[in-house]
Amino acid sequence: MSELIKELFRVRLYKRSQGRFVRGLTMLALFALFASGAALFGYKGFAGWPNDAVVRWTAAGIMLLTGTWFAFRLIHYPTFADFLISVEAEMVKVSWPSNAEVYSSTMVVLAMFLILSALIFVFDLVWVWFFRIIGIIVT
Repeated sequence: MSELIKELFRVRLYKRSQGRFVRGLTMLALFALFASGAALFGYKGFAGWPNDAVVRWTAAGIMLLTGTWFAFRLIHYPTFADFLISVEAEMVKVSWPSNAEVYSSTMVVLAMFLILSALIFVFDLVWVWFFRIIGIIVT
């Protein structure tokens, strides 16, 4: 944990030319998370905080800046950066399906869903009929 805290205050970039796409998306996702939290705080605040909008939005801005710095430093933390670099390297190896394959697979799943739904509906009707005959369900 102390290594992470030390890393937060460094300025150097770790392997800055590797894993740029995944690291950029991770940074963007973390920024969106911090931005939504700061906006929520700016609009509503916390219980016990002053109701002054200037104080709330100033605190929200500080939270956003701190969160952005944390996200930026996190993607350059050696252990996490190596993980993201390896994720990007593995994603290049994935064989993605074509649009036609995705369409046909989706149609198979939807057809099976409809068939199984109809089958369960028929079983339900049969069991309700059976339970009415033997007197368990009285209507």
